[in-house]
Amino acid sequence: MIDLHTHHERCGHATGSLRDYVTAALDKGVKVLGLSDHTPWFAEDEDHAKPRVAMPKSEFPAYIAEALALKEEFAHSIEILVSTEADFFSGRMDPYSRALSGYPLDYVIGSVHMFEGRDIFDTGRWESVRDDELGAVKSRYFRAVAECARSGLFHVLGHVDALKGNYPKLAGAPAPAAADEMLRAIRDAGAVMEINTSGGTKMCGGWYPDYDVLERAHHFGVPITFASDAHVPERVCDQFPEVAKVLEEIGFRGWTVFRRGVARTVPLS
Repeated sequence: MIDLHTHHERCGHATGSLRDYVTAALDKGVKVLGLSDHTPWFAEDEDHAKPRVAMPKSEFPAYIAEALALKEEFAHSIEILVSTEADFFSGRMDPYSRALSGYPLDYVIGSVHMFEGRDIFDTGRWESVRDDELGAVKSRYFRAVAECARSGLFHVLGHVDALKGNYPKLAGAPAPAAADEMLRAIRDAGAVMEINTSGGTKMCGGWYPDYDVLERAHHFGVPITFASDAHVPERVCDQFPEVAKVLEEIGFRGWTVFRRGVARTVPLS
């Protein structure tokens, strides 16, 4: 089992220490664990621009140091990868690139959390959106994820259809052309797409992305990896066997993991 997407208490909206996530992974027999908490908002002037969203900029070195220490401590029991999940802001990523280049990261997750000026999980954003507009909104989100991939800053694209998280109706909205554009962008950037099981913690349930996008990803040859997106230690590797079974049925044969930015493939199960 692997899990490349976890958080912890420093981000302000998760619980548990880094060690708690390592312990939970060991208890479940996980072979590869990614510690990947949210980056600070490096493009903002304040040290702690979003206290309930991400850690302060001044705390990031301590986060990396602790993760590296755990990597060494548990080297004979589990492979720990040191990572971070960065928000994508079009035209504002230079501060992120500069800040992250100074650390020995195994990979970086790129995610679109802010879309058209609002948090993707903000239920209020849907109050003025008609049902016949949902396909267009979904298409614009997929194209934002495609832009994130084309930036070349990320190894993994996070929860690529999470806009549906707190608006389940969006899941059924058609956006095939934009989905294909996004998947080709991920593939052509040399990045991978995560299968993220945290949809079960939102109103939509299920996984990010949905089955149709997973099938399209296989068609376009998009590599994949597993992500619980755990914000509590108990969710490490949540639904891993179920995801692996579905992906094997679709035709996928392996997960992508990283060491210092270099991708390698491990078996699905």
